[in-house]
Amino acid sequence: MRVRRFFLVLLAGCAELGLVEDSTSRSLGSPAHGSLVHAAKLPDEGAGFTTREVWKARNNRYGTDELIALVKGVAKRLHEHTAIRLVVGDLSSKQGGGAYAFHRSHQSGRDCDLVYFMRDKDGVEMEADAMRVFDAHGRARDGTGITIDIPKMWLAVKALAQSPEAPVQWIFMYEPIAQLVLDRGKELHESDELLARVRRILKQPGDSARHDDHFHVRVYCSPRDEGCVDLGPMEARADWEAQWTPLARLGARADRLDPRGWR
Repeated sequence: MRVRRFFLVLLAGCAELGLVEDSTSRSLGSPAHGSLVHAAKLPDEGAGFTTREVWKARNNRYGTDELIALVKGVAKRLHEHTAIRLVVGDLSSKQGGGAYAFHRSHQSGRDCDLVYFMRDKDGVEMEADAMRVFDAHGRARDGTGITIDIPKMWLAVKALAQSPEAPVQWIFMYEPIAQLVLDRGKELHESDELLARVRRILKQPGDSARHDDHFHVRVYCSPRDEGCVDLGPMEARADWEAQWTPLARLGARADRLDPRGWR
C-alpha cells in the first residue's frame, strides 16, 4: 500500500511539472539538445512507405505525433500516383537524445531522414535500396547510372510544404539538387507563392553533412510542446497557418495530390 501511495504521489508531482499529462507526445528542447516524451512510433511498413534493415536495427523509429502523421500522410498521398514507396531512414530514439550515435540532431522527435526517389540506369523508376551519394546533376557517384527521380522529388517536396499534418520548417538538401527540384516546379508553372514557400524551406545545412545522399525533414514545435525550442526563422510556420486555419480547410483538398508532371 505504501509503495502504491508513493507512486501516486510521484506521478502527481510529475504532472505538476508537465511530464505526465495525457498520451500525446512532447518534444522538449532543441533538435540537437532535446528529448522526447510519449513518443509515437513509425511502423517499418505502411501505406506508401518502407524502411531498410540498417535503420530497423538502429530503432530510431520515434517522433512526435505530428511528425509521424506527416510522414504517413505524405507517403499515402504520394502512393496514390505511384507504386514506388518512400524509403524512410532514421527518426529519433524513443526518449530522444540517444540518436547522438548517428546524428547531431534528431534529439527531440521532430526530425526524419528520407531517401531520394530514384531511377535506374535505364531511367526506370525504382524503389531506393540504400542511400547513394549524388553529384550536382543528380547522378549517383558510384557508377551505377542511378539518378534522382526529380519529378517525384518535386511532388514529395510540394506535398511536404503543403501537408496539413504539421508545418515543415526545413527540408535539408544538397543545394544543386534543391535547384533541380525547384526547376521542375518552374517547368510545371507552379504558383510563385508555392515556389517561394518551397524555396524558404529547402536548405543545405552549413554545420553538418551536405545531404547529397538523403533529404532531412524537420517540423516546428507543436503548440502543445511546452519546453520545445524552435531555432531559426518562423516564416514557414506562418505560411502553414495561413493555409490550414479552419476557414482555409473548408476549400482545401489535402487528401489529393496534383498529379501534373508525375513522370
